[in-house]
Amino acid sequence: MRGESQAGADFCRSAAACALEGVMKIGDSPKSASSARIDRKRGAGAPAQAAANSSAAPADQITLAGIPEADLTPRVRETLVSLMQEVQSLRDQLSWSQERITELERLADSDPMLDIFNRRAFVRELDRTLGLIDRYGMKASLIFVDLNDLKKINDAKGHGAGDAALAHVAAVLSANVRQSDAVGRLGGDEFGVILTQADQSTAEMKAQQLSQAVAANPTPWKDGDFTAHISCGVVEIAKGLSADEAMARADSAMYEQKSRKGDG
Repeated sequence: MRGESQAGADFCRSAAACALEGVMKIGDSPKSASSARIDRKRGAGAPAQAAANSSAAPADQITLAGIPEADLTPRVRETLVSLMQEVQSLRDQLSWSQERITELERLADSDPMLDIFNRRAFVRELDRTLGLIDRYGMKASLIFVDLNDLKKINDAKGHGAGDAALAHVAAVLSANVRQSDAVGRLGGDEFGVILTQADQSTAEMKAQQLSQAVAANPTPWKDGDFTAHISCGVVEIAKGLSADEAMARADSAMYEQKSRKGDG
């Protein structure tokens, strides 16, 4: 009876230590239960006294969570293995959850049709840029982009062609700005481009380059490629402006350009 009580107490202490160790290491690289926690220790170069007592401590000894297997009853061993498997399961669940959160964050920031920021994410980036301008005096500009004649494209070729034109514009804009810049769809046929470290003249040259790039690369379509055109409004973002004010000024500049060019 005394031996069984001692074995029970040893089990409780070992199980608690094992569970605590496992929970604290949930974020570590996962290991299999067989290779990570069952170690085979082979005696080598043992002192003379250890050799004399070899009958009490075998040279080839298997341990589970640091506990000699000889000290474990089948029930204790089964419980420890179960605890270790539970810890591994928690590791797997945590890894899956982290991957899922990353994917959901990406989806929340992306336009549902185009591989660029949606309006919410674009405004967040614009607010961040405004903060840098207010705090450090950084130069930055905003380009408001409109796809010309989207309704005519939809009426003449179908809404699929209109979607293809939107995707084409988004791809050209993204391919012709720096990684530090931001491109987003503001809604319908309107896009926004944030240019960091760019004053008014630099942004106007970039807007012209973007317009030429869209026109120079026809939109692929099953019934035949066609050419899309954009109009751009540019505003250097002044210190103290809000995101709504900056977008309103760039929008106004875009409509002025469309009026001068007679674009629809």
